[in-house]
Amino acid sequence: MSYLARILIVDDERPIATLLTQTFEQEGHQVASASNGIDCMNKMASFRPDVVIMDIMMPKLDGVDTTRLIRRNKNYADTVIVALSAKGDEETRTRMRQAGANLFMRKPFVIAKLVARVDQILETRSETR
Repeated sequence: MSYLARILIVDDERPIATLLTQTFEQEGHQVASASNGIDCMNKMASFRPDVVIMDIMMPKLDGVDTTRLIRRNKNYADTVIVALSAKGDEETRTRMRQAGANLFMRKPFVIAKLVARVDQILETRSETR
């Protein structure tokens, strides 16, 4: 049985955010969304997500800088960050890994694979607790 988690979807593309929200809610997770990095940081303290699904290219505060800010706060040390981007080049992947992302997936992505990877990470983490 999957560990039910709080998942924060951070993406400025409304259709993608809606699709991800509906998919993870159908899996039984509690989901919130943010449209940019600033909105994400405002929701981190109140929502306390277990997982953040982070788009990289966003207005105001991009996914790389938002990931760095999350990782600077020790309260979010166990938060899983999954980066999503239309840019799949090695430089983008490296920047997100260095910022603190746990997983990188390129857009377009297969939603079932994303859900499976998130569930796998959550199950592994729940076994170690």
